[in-house]
Amino acid sequence: MIGLLILVLFAMLGLAIDSGRSYVDRRDQQAAVDAAALAAGDWYENYRDLPNYAVPHSVVVYQNDLHFYGAVPTVIPIHGLVGPLGNLDQYTYNYTYPGGYSLQLIATNTQFNGYQFSFSSTHNLALAFMQIFGGPTTAFITATATAIVGNQRQTPALLTLATSAQIACSVQLQGAGQLTVLGDVYSNGAACLDANMHEAGNCYASTGNCSVAQFYCYNSTPGFIPYPPPCAGGDVQGGPIVPAPTLPDPNYLAGSVPYYPGIGAQLNRGGYTEMTPGSYNNFSISGGGCYWLDPGVYTWNGGYTSHGGLTSNELKAPQEEYWNGAGSTALADGSAPHPPSFWGGCSGTFNVTVVPAGGGNGMKHQSGLGNWGIELTSVRYDRFLDPTVLPDPCLAVPGCRRESAPSACQQVNTADISNQGIDVNITQNAPGAQYYAVYIDPNGCEASPANRSNFSYVGDFLAPGWTDGGGPPATGTGVPSWTGTLTGARNPAGTFWACAAPGVTICQIAYNNLNTPASTCQSQARAQNCTAPDDETAPQCFATCPAAATVPQSNNTMSLEWAPNTGGDVANENYCQVTPPSGTGDPAAACATAKITPGAVQFYFPAGACLDQNGNGSTHVFSGEQYNWIVIFQPPANNCSFQKLNGNANTQYIGSIYSPAASWDILGSDTSPLAGQVICFAAKVTGSANVGIDFNPNYSPAPPAARLIN
Repeated sequence: MIGLLILVLFAMLGLAIDSGRSYVDRRDQQAAVDAAALAAGDWYENYRDLPNYAVPHSVVVYQNDLHFYGAVPTVIPIHGLVGPLGNLDQYTYNYTYPGGYSLQLIATNTQFNGYQFSFSSTHNLALAFMQIFGGPTTAFITATATAIVGNQRQTPALLTLATSAQIACSVQLQGAGQLTVLGDVYSNGAACLDANMHEAGNCYASTGNCSVAQFYCYNSTPGFIPYPPPCAGGDVQGGPIVPAPTLPDPNYLAGSVPYYPGIGAQLNRGGYTEMTPGSYNNFSISGGGCYWLDPGVYTWNGGYTSHGGLTSNELKAPQEEYWNGAGSTALADGSAPHPPSFWGGCSGTFNVTVVPAGGGNGMKHQSGLGNWGIELTSVRYDRFLDPTVLPDPCLAVPGCRRESAPSACQQVNTADISNQGIDVNITQNAPGAQYYAVYIDPNGCEASPANRSNFSYVGDFLAPGWTDGGGPPATGTGVPSWTGTLTGARNPAGTFWACAAPGVTICQIAYNNLNTPASTCQSQARAQNCTAPDDETAPQCFATCPAAATVPQSNNTMSLEWAPNTGGDVANENYCQVTPPSGTGDPAAACATAKITPGAVQFYFPAGACLDQNGNGSTHVFSGEQYNWIVIFQPPANNCSFQKLNGNANTQYIGSIYSPAASWDILGSDTSPLAGQVICFAAKVTGSANVGIDFNPNYSPAPPAARLIN
């Protein structure tokens, strides 16, 4: 009996030992995949590079945790397209290791829902005792972990923080006003809505009547236009979720305010007023005029009132071209179907003339005479002064170069035997332009999109009324002569390509010296024979479709900045600086690694300072990466009550509004006056116009960091 019991005792001891070893092995693998999944998310968030950063660095973490030292094995990933429409990129990596270990890593770009990294580790653990008693020789031990980064499913378009105990209606729709929202509406209190609420997303509230809203079709693609059901494949229709748990105040910071401590100035630039960042007391516009905003933080002590004129930091070309007539002479002049130019009567203007260039300096056309097409872009250099945001390519002089989309084309004809050159004459400076880049097409003005790249870069020319000492940055001279002929071309590095004939803009160019098509260059490394920047696009259609005739054209989209990519918009809200090293980066999230948006502004309202935006005044401003895309920042000490945000066709705050203790009364028409996220104490929509909140993840605060979801 003792001998038999000893066998049972040894069997129980063996089971305990092998079970304990299996548990330890399982725990080791779980710790390894948890750490690796979080590391993959962190590396991807920082570099947006799957094969060179996220995958190898996370696999190293897995290997080190399990004491597999050495280089990461080289594997070729399996690529596939998944999702309802088969449009989500997925890469599968399979690794094998000594001792029966294996690892599978599945990386899936779920776009709006973030990048998902799934790790699965397996091990055939050799059992020491159980096989003696007829049991299995190995135990199959597994561990899995999934991390997600960039998930914006809980980043609502409108978040009201007030609870029912603080205010009767945290979000309220009253009157005949129609509110169209792309993204979730989230109320920590009561939602008081009606059928004029068009919600492309879910409606969350602690209480209220979310169910009466009209729920539209939703897609995570930036710029998506909501529409009523039935929904197309891949688009989804939201619904009411009441009651819902409260969302906390994210407690955003405005860290760059101390780096703009001075008093702001208003400088007369002829056709417009230039404003510098800093503090302003009781700023109010009630008349006309145009106000160009230099980049930086504007502290509005006493408030900001816009009841007239146009205030913006958008850099536009003189005589904007019609977006659907790129390369042609067609202007964005408001004549049907052409939208109006952005700056209206303050827009820059120019003309071109043929002038004598002196012996040997004339233009040479292949037929002895012929047409030349001339386009201009507005150029300026801007700095960002907060040294705590790194990397900051805009910190040192001269700053970051911004270049607008091209102007409409103007055509001239030269004769070879007459030694003729071409003068470009600025008759009114474009707001914000310090320089003008000139592009020439040896075939004249060409309306065909196929010939768009025939315009070749000639050089940068100092704008009339500005001085730079031979290289950027430029400063206004204060001399009231803001017109004149462009002379003394130089490239962005400061090397002069001056025409030998004094006072002549372009000369000594032969038809066969120009590449047709011109070369696609890195977006800001302009050189002779480089193509012009990307053209503007159609006016924004959102709450009112098609877009009203008064809505101006839009900037091009975000894009990577090296060939074959052209950079998209390289002047305004869609400008990425700096994108990843050449040859890397995610085209679907081109600006994800950018730390700076050149030209961006932030409106900061200390306690007691409120905003009053009237429909007769226009404010069109964009924030940027350096401000976490918060365009209006009102700290918790600011409790302004239902500030008026009454937009018009040219009013848009591109970025997020953060007002945790202040409330908003949103009106408006024609466009979406808010292109980002709104976080406030309470909000209501009044009036009878169509109003939009367009949640665009490109213009919203950074989503949560990597976290484990499995």
